[in-house]
Amino acid sequence: MYNIRQFKPVLYVLLMVGLTGYSLAAQSAGLWVLGATGILLNAWLVGTGRFVPMPRIVANVVTIGATLYCTQQMFTSTGTPVLVIGQFLVLLHLVKLWEQRANRDYAQLLILSLLLMVAAAINTASLLFGVLFAAYLFLSLFCCLLFHLKVETDTARAALALPEEKVPPARLRQDQRYLTRSMRRLTWLVSGVGVAMAVGVFLFFPRGSGANMLGPLQIRPAQALTGFSDEVGFQKIAQIQQNDQEMAYVEVWKNDEPVGGGHTLLLRGTVLDRYTGGEHSRRGRWQWIRSNLQFIPHHVSAGETVDFGVSPPPGADRWRQKISLRPTGTNALFALPGVASFTAPKRSTEIRYNRRESVLQTSTPQQQSQIDYEVVSYNSLESPSFEPRRRGGPTTAPAPQTGPPPFAYSSTWLRARNEPSAIDPKIEQYARLPEVSGTDDDGRPLASLRPKGHTDPHPLDEEIARNIEQHLRTRFSYTLDLTDARKIIEGQDPLVAFLYDVKRGHCEYFAGAMTLMCQSLGMQARLVTGFKCDEFNEVGGYYLVRQSHAHAWVEVRTATGWKTFDPTSGNDVGRTQMTMWRRVKHLLNYLEFTYANNVIAYDNANQESLMASMETGMTNTVYQGAGWLAGVRQWLDSDKFDYITSHVVFFMMGLILLTLAGFVGWFLWEKWMLRRRAARIGLESLPRDEQLRLARQLGFYDDLLQLLARHQISRPRHLTPQEFSRSLTFLPASAFRTVQRLTDVFYRVRYGDAELSPGSRRRLGSILGRLGAELSRVLPARG
Repeated sequence: MYNIRQFKPVLYVLLMVGLTGYSLAAQSAGLWVLGATGILLNAWLVGTGRFVPMPRIVANVVTIGATLYCTQQMFTSTGTPVLVIGQFLVLLHLVKLWEQRANRDYAQLLILSLLLMVAAAINTASLLFGVLFAAYLFLSLFCCLLFHLKVETDTARAALALPEEKVPPARLRQDQRYLTRSMRRLTWLVSGVGVAMAVGVFLFFPRGSGANMLGPLQIRPAQALTGFSDEVGFQKIAQIQQNDQEMAYVEVWKNDEPVGGGHTLLLRGTVLDRYTGGEHSRRGRWQWIRSNLQFIPHHVSAGETVDFGVSPPPGADRWRQKISLRPTGTNALFALPGVASFTAPKRSTEIRYNRRESVLQTSTPQQQSQIDYEVVSYNSLESPSFEPRRRGGPTTAPAPQTGPPPFAYSSTWLRARNEPSAIDPKIEQYARLPEVSGTDDDGRPLASLRPKGHTDPHPLDEEIARNIEQHLRTRFSYTLDLTDARKIIEGQDPLVAFLYDVKRGHCEYFAGAMTLMCQSLGMQARLVTGFKCDEFNEVGGYYLVRQSHAHAWVEVRTATGWKTFDPTSGNDVGRTQMTMWRRVKHLLNYLEFTYANNVIAYDNANQESLMASMETGMTNTVYQGAGWLAGVRQWLDSDKFDYITSHVVFFMMGLILLTLAGFVGWFLWEKWMLRRRAARIGLESLPRDEQLRLARQLGFYDDLLQLLARHQISRPRHLTPQEFSRSLTFLPASAFRTVQRLTDVFYRVRYGDAELSPGSRRRLGSILGRLGAELSRVLPARG
C-alpha cells in the first residue's frame, strides 16, 4: 500500500512526457504550453489538497465544444488530420484530468496519453522523439502496474471496510521494504522481454519498401517556406520564412578521394528555359517551364548501375556522389552537372533521364519515402552523347525517345512549350543599357555589337553575361519579403517590375531576370533550380543540404560551352560559419542521420544484407571450428594424451573419493551438533526428525544462551525460557528488551509453527552480535 502513493506523481510525469513527445513531432510550442499549464496546475492543486473536480455538465459542454472546433478545423485547416486529432486528444487530456473522480478516469487518461504518442509517432522519425518514446514506454509500463495495484488495493479496502489509518504499521513497513523493489524488478523484466521481442521483430520482419499507408496523415511543412520547387512562378507575393529542415545528405568523392569540405555544391534539379509571360499557361501566368520533355525511362534494379555513355571532357574530374534524399514532393533527383551513371544501391527505382539537359527524375513525385542513390558526374554542362549501358543487370537499354513523352498533355500546351519565351520589350531595353551589358574599350555597348537575331554562341556572350551578373549583384538587393511591393508588382510582368521599380527580391527574381535579358539578346540561356550548399558535417563526413539551401541560378551557352552564373545579390546560401553550437548540431545531425538510415529505413534489402553477413560469419565459424576439432582429434590419438589422461584419471578418482568422504564426515558432524543443540534447548522428548528441524530453526536461541553463559549468566534447568528472560532485570534496559524479543521469537517458532527464512536467521545473528557488544561493555566475560 505504501508504493501506491507513487501512482499519481508517475501519472503526471507520464502525461508530460506524452505531451512533450507530440508537441515535438507536431512542432507546436503553443500546444505544449497549453497542455503543460493545465497538467502542472492540476498536479499542484491535487498535491496541496485544493483540487475540486469539474462538474460533469461543464466537462460535457467543454468536450462538445472541443469536438465542434476540431471538426471545423478538419475541413478548413491546411494542416493534416493527425494534427487536428492530436489537438483534440490534448483537450480531452485536460478535461479528464480536471474531472478525475475514480479509477475509470485514470484509465482513460492512460489510454489518451498512449493515443497521443501514437499520433506523434505517425508524424516524425526524429531520433530525439525515438529516445523520448522509448522512455515513455518504460514509464507507461511502470505506471500501468501501479494502476493495477491501486485498483486491487481499493477493491480489497472496500471489501474489508478498512480505513487507511487503520492499516497495521508493520504491514506498511513490509510494503515499503519489499513492494517497491518487486515492482521495479517486474517492470524491468517485462520491459526486457518486450525490448528483446521488438528487436527480433525489427530485424527479421522489416517494413516493405512500398508507400506508407499512414503517409497521407503525416504533417507536411507549410508552403510559405524557403525550399526547392520544380516550378518557378511569380503569381503569389508573400513574406517567405526561412526553412532549415534537412533535405539531403551527400557524400562526395573527387577522383576516388573523399571530399572533406571546402567545395560549394551546385546540385542541379530542374532546368527551365521558357517564360510564359502574361499568357495563360497550364499552370498560370508568369511561369518558367521546361520546353524539352524528352525523358528516357529506366527501371534500375537494386544494385544495378545504368551508364549513360557520357564521354568525359579532356582533363575532367570524376565526381562520385552518394545521396540520401528525403521526400521533396517533386520528381527531381539532384546531382552535380554532367551525370554519367546512376546506381540504386538499396531498392529498385524508376527513373527518367533527359539527355540534353543532363538531369534525372523519378517517375512519380517523392511524397513518402527517402530515396538513396549514387551518381557519377564529370561536372560538365555540355550535352553528352547517349549510348546507355548497364552494369549488374541487363545489357540492353531502351532506345532514346525522339518524340514527346507518353503523357496526356494537350497539343496546345506542347506547342506552347516549343515556342520561345514571352519577353516584354522593356526587358530587352534594360539589357541593352551600356551599364547593364557593358561596353568595349571604345565605349560602344556590347549588346549592340552582337548581331541581332543571332542565336548561335557569339564570342561576346560570356562577357555580356558576366556584366549582367555583376550589375544585378551590385545594383539590386536580396530579400524574402515583398509584401510591401505587392501593389507595384501586381498588374505588370513581375520581372519588369523587379528591374525597373522594386529592384529587390529573392533568387528566383535575380535568376529569372538575367535569363530573360540574355534570351532577349539572342543568347541561349536557361534557369536552373536546385541546392547550393557548403555546409559540411565533419563528424559524419558528408554535406548537409537544407531546404534553405534551395537556390536558382543561370546557365548561358557561350563560345566555349555552357557556363554557370549566379546573379543573386547578398544571398548567404552556402555561406555557413562554423561555430561551437553548429558543431554540436552536426553531431546531433549525424546521430539523426545514422538513426534514419539504419533504423527508420530498415527494410527487406537491409534484412537480406544482415542475413548474408550472419551467414558468412557462421560459415567462417564452422570452418574454424572444424579445423580446431580436427586438431583436437589428432592430439587425442597421440601417446602424450594417453600418458596425461592416465594420471588425470587417477588424480580425479582420488579427489572424488576424498570429496565423498568429506561430505559424509560433514553430514555426520552436523547431525551430531544438531542433537547436542537440541539437548541444550530441551528438545529431547520430540521425534528425531522434529528435533533436527527445530534445532536448525532455533539455533539463534542456543547462540543466545551461549552468549549469556560467556558473561556468567546461565539458565537454570527448572526455569522455562520465558521465566528465565524475565529474571534478567539486572541487565541494561536495551539488552533486557532484546532478550525478551528473542525469547518471543523462540516461542513462536517452538510452539506457534512459525518458520524462519534464511534471511530472518541472518538478521537474528546480527541482533545477537550487537547484544554481545553491548554486554561486553557492562559485564565481564569468561575466557
